[in-house]
Amino acid sequence: MPVRKKTPGKKPPARAPPPAALPDPAGDAPLEELSRDALSVLLYVALLPEETRAIVQDLALSVPGFRTEALGDAELCDVLADEIRAVPATRTRVVERLRAAFGGMPLPDVPLPAAGADDLLAVGSSDHGLTFALWRVLADPDPAVRARATPTLERLVKDHYGPAPGGAKPRERKADPAERIAALEGTLADRERALEKEREEGRARLESARRKGEEQREKLQGWLKEARAREAQAVEEAARAREAAEAAQRGRERAEAALAQVQATDAAAEAQRARAAARELEGKVAALEARLGRQAERERELQAAAEAARVRTEAERPAPGPAEGADEPEEAPAAWLMPVYTREFYDSLEGWDRRIQRAAFKQANLLAQDHRHPSLRALPLEGLPGYYRVRVATDVRLLYRRAERQNTVEILSLIDREDLDRYVRQAKTRSS
Repeated sequence: MPVRKKTPGKKPPARAPPPAALPDPAGDAPLEELSRDALSVLLYVALLPEETRAIVQDLALSVPGFRTEALGDAELCDVLADEIRAVPATRTRVVERLRAAFGGMPLPDVPLPAAGADDLLAVGSSDHGLTFALWRVLADPDPAVRARATPTLERLVKDHYGPAPGGAKPRERKADPAERIAALEGTLADRERALEKEREEGRARLESARRKGEEQREKLQGWLKEARAREAQAVEEAARAREAAEAAQRGRERAEAALAQVQATDAAAEAQRARAAARELEGKVAALEARLGRQAERERELQAAAEAARVRTEAERPAPGPAEGADEPEEAPAAWLMPVYTREFYDSLEGWDRRIQRAAFKQANLLAQDHRHPSLRALPLEGLPGYYRVRVATDVRLLYRRAERQNTVEILSLIDREDLDRYVRQAKTRSS
């Protein structure tokens, strides 16, 4: 097997450093690693007073001997910092508030070396910018990068928690002395590590700062352009929404005007129809009155004709012999019955042709002479005692009622055979 000879004077190529890890996109940061003062001042500058108080109330935190409502903002931050250091899972409450306030952690998809952490902290010139930068540095998975936030937090501790100017008393702390000592020791250790890291990376930080500054400016410019584009789009959408609302309002007004016009038109048409119907009813009433007059005249003519027929029949009728008197049944009346034509009978003549009307008067005349005549086929009307019916045509019947004491027979109605049951029901209703 041949052996590959090494070329003298050439060094093997240097290996590329492994890519730096990225932070949690949700912005979770190991806040419990910070000292008590550092974590407290971070909460003090990052959260609004009402947010801190809401988290303390949600976690039901309290200080023995003190009412939670009476604690100041810095004291509430101390209580919350102690809880996060004791129960690291509670830091999610703080991260959720930061995510709600800023919309997300800055630069979640960019690896952040130690020099970049210093640059990002330098960008935070205001309280919000500093909070934004501290959040990103503390969320980095590299402990060395997270340690770069310690000097800044220590400076904030001095600014916010140091003695007040003019000889005022410093802010009273209600922390346990042992915890205070442990916090100070941790702060000193963090500061020593930070200083040592700064000496090692001093020369490289300047070059990295310039390079990262350029990148940050480009990204900030991109964010600014995107924000302006979104603002312009929002303004345009708002203008379109206003135009649509105005168009809808105009359409609604037109629809209401059209509806009012239609309603007015309908009312006028209804009034016109009502006047036409009134005129038509007046004409019908006049026609009915004229018809009633003609009917009354017709009734008088028919009664006169019936009376003349009765007189003529009596004059032409031979006197009955003794044998005929013996054969007459006991139920037959001794005298001729006077037909009485009721108003109901004359009303029932309407709708029948003249042939049926003549046949009805013929049967009524024959009924007055002899109600037992075979051609009458007189039968009792079932359901109405004293009422009878005789055949006028195949499906036509004449209804009558005998009143033998008055020597009369009432001619009631000319009716279709199929309407007999209905007539019986109506007669019962009238009688009840």
